[in-house]
Amino acid sequence: MLTDVIEQWIEALPDEATSERVRDGFWYVRLPGVARKWIGIEIEAGERSVKLTSHVIIEPDSNHADVYTLLLRHNHQASGVAFSIDGKEGVICLVSRISNEHLTEGALDEAVGSIVQKTEEIFRSILAIGFASRINR
Repeated sequence: MLTDVIEQWIEALPDEATSERVRDGFWYVRLPGVARKWIGIEIEAGERSVKLTSHVIIEPDSNHADVYTLLLRHNHQASGVAFSIDGKEGVICLVSRISNEHLTEGALDEAVGSIVQKTEEIFRSILAIGFASRINR
């Protein structure tokens, strides 16, 4: 059962990680990071797949085209994870999906590891390009 696999994976997380079962089929996990202190990931079990979403950063203040070009270049090279924009608020997200038939603790580890790694790789670059006016005050 999907929920059992997800629950077992969550139970095996390091002590510094936090998690919450928000509702049936939906969890929120926070993992420690370096470039970004905490990396939050939503895990949502659907009919055909499990969707993992991490809200990386709010919509940039400036240089939108440069930020989005950076994200598209990363998407071109990425495997299993892609940047997207939350349609409601313009939040930059990382998204991964695992088909239900391939869901294992190992597959969750791989997807979450990719999200954490990509966030660590790009977070400071997004800040420098899209939030320069805030940083240089």
